[in-house]
Amino acid sequence: MAYTGLHEELKAKLAEIGKIQKFLAEVEYPMENARLDVVWRRVEKSVPTYVFEIQIGGEIHRTLSKLKHAYGLWNSHIFIVAPDSEKTKIDGLVNGTFHEIRHRLRFIAVDKVRDLYERKKAYRELEESIGIP
Repeated sequence: MAYTGLHEELKAKLAEIGKIQKFLAEVEYPMENARLDVVWRRVEKSVPTYVFEIQIGGEIHRTLSKLKHAYGLWNSHIFIVAPDSEKTKIDGLVNGTFHEIRHRLRFIAVDKVRDLYERKKAYRELEESIGIP
């Protein structure tokens, strides 16, 4: 799968997980001169509580800069989604240039998003089948 297709797949899955969690989930959320891949907000007029950036190719510094800015603006929980092979590189940057977000940034492997999505979806379907709204 080309990385643009994977990027779109992961955005859709993260948005759906957010909706299952009863958040207002949005894709391509505007933040000044940039767009965040996925955000989850609690209510319509609120700022993003959770911010997700997907790093599948592209410029990692830009991705980390957006997450740092989201944290600085809104005190959001920030996540970077990437292949396991990128973790060492991300850790190096977070322990250096982006040290301000070291304790806030969470790494999520691509396969973990897929796994979480499948489990959340199955759990939600089970709840609905027994009448839990």
